[in-house]
Amino acid sequence: MDGITGVPALNMAGMVLSLLVSLAAVIAAFVYGRKKLRAPVASFFVGVGTFVLFALVLESLLHNLIYPTSVGQKIWGDTRLYALYGGAAAALFEETGRIFAARTFLRRRCDSANAYMYGAGHGGVEALYVGVITQISNLSLAAMVNAGKAADILAPLSGAQYDAAAEQLKALCGESAGFFLAGYERVLAVAVHICLSLILFRGLRERRAGLVVLCYGLHFVLDAVIVLISRSFGLIAAEAFCTVFVLLAVLLTALLAPLPPRGKEAEAA
Repeated sequence: MDGITGVPALNMAGMVLSLLVSLAAVIAAFVYGRKKLRAPVASFFVGVGTFVLFALVLESLLHNLIYPTSVGQKIWGDTRLYALYGGAAAALFEETGRIFAARTFLRRRCDSANAYMYGAGHGGVEALYVGVITQISNLSLAAMVNAGKAADILAPLSGAQYDAAAEQLKALCGESAGFFLAGYERVLAVAVHICLSLILFRGLRERRAGLVVLCYGLHFVLDAVIVLISRSFGLIAAEAFCTVFVLLAVLLTALLAPLPPRGKEAEAA
């Protein structure tokens, strides 16, 4: 079909690599929390459940209500508005989810080790959703395109659904850089979620509202600026910004909410 050719092997290699890197990032974060910090497994799954509820359910519900409207179309068509909206929505739902988890399921163990494990679960399930499930879907579609079945994929669709699916298939045949960078992006995302969890949990534990507000602000800036840069300068520039941001976030976390020596908080509890 027009614009939909065979998916290059290099693109598919990028999908496989990103899938494996994303999965490895989740496993590594989990193992570090268990072996080095002696954090409970339950805290990881609290992070998983909180992300699913606040980001995949509640935030998605907001998007589904807004995007079909004239206001939503205006936001989508204006890069600055889309950046502001996307950054604000992500910060609002995900950081509020962090607070909810810390004040409910983790209220009796709001220490650094559990904060780390929560962040590993929160960022980990996002990595599995975006970096693993999405790449499996991409590989499946790529195999169908290369088998000459692109028309079969699009045949049952019409209107906006047809256009969206056609664009997705065309993207599979595009530049390979994005597929290779997807896994790297998930590693950065897991790291930033751990940092935000450590800072926010300490803010709640010590009743330092400024640290909580800082997490909302950092999350907003990260998501909003990535949209602005990616739409204006491209993916590689956005990933470069994200790298610098995460390095700064790690340094900030080391100053404001450093991890304790191995098992220290767990032994003191």
